[in-house]
Amino acid sequence: MYNIGIDIGATNTKFVLLSKLKVVKKEKISTPKNKEKLIKLLEKNIKNLISGIPQSKIKGIGIGIPGPLDKKRDFILNPPNLKHLSNCPLSKIIQKDLNIRTVMENDVNCFVLAETILGSAKGAEIVAGITLGTGVGGGVIWKGKSIKGAFGSAGEFGFMTIKFDEKHLGFLEEYCSEKFFNRKGIYSKDLEEKAKKGNKQALKIFQEYGKYLGIGISNIINVLDPEAIVIGGGISKANKFFMKSAKKEIQKRVLSPLSKKFVKIKISKLKDFSGAIGATLLIENG
Repeated sequence: MYNIGIDIGATNTKFVLLSKLKVVKKEKISTPKNKEKLIKLLEKNIKNLISGIPQSKIKGIGIGIPGPLDKKRDFILNPPNLKHLSNCPLSKIIQKDLNIRTVMENDVNCFVLAETILGSAKGAEIVAGITLGTGVGGGVIWKGKSIKGAFGSAGEFGFMTIKFDEKHLGFLEEYCSEKFFNRKGIYSKDLEEKAKKGNKQALKIFQEYGKYLGIGISNIINVLDPEAIVIGGGISKANKFFMKSAKKEIQKRVLSPLSKKFVKIKISKLKDFSGAIGATLLIENG
């Protein structure tokens, strides 16, 4: 049997075909900025992915999408970085058009699920995940199940307030996503290249970034007391330049000495396709 996983991001959308917990095929495309174009492209790529496989062998499709979601109605509500999908019943549309069972979940819940079952947090029961990219996403897996909250929007770590600021409201996303680097007049990838060459200004900016990330992670640890925190997303690839600063902040701000000592801060093992892999796992574990 096969499961299909889709991870829809503001910049890129990733697809995987999974069988017996093994990736059979994978694909990455740019995310269209129009709802109709996106749906058309999703369905086209799903068909390409399962070409030559009998439909009876396809168990289902899992979709990871930035929150918040209305889980009762299976609606995407108002994702900040994918506004064209606001109030869209995406999984229902895909299921109707392709006649394949389709489920939908917060993208970072998918990411954390994958890392808990197959990745860097394998074996842990309480895992929080945070993704660093165009925005900042969050998710929590508690004993194999994602924590959704009363209204389906639990784990939106990117919108916790870490610094009072009238202009930006002090959200973590303003200080730990690409927006932080944009305000410095540079892209994170370009800054990483400079840091690799030992550029002092680049290293200083990453140190500041790590401080803000450490504040955010400290809040997560103090509230949830997880066994592990997994960090993913494109910016996480530069982790060697900011994790020392982040961990220093965590040691200052986490209350429990047991949490300080034992919580594991991990970088994603499954990398770019972790969210899509997690989306396939929704079919059995969602």
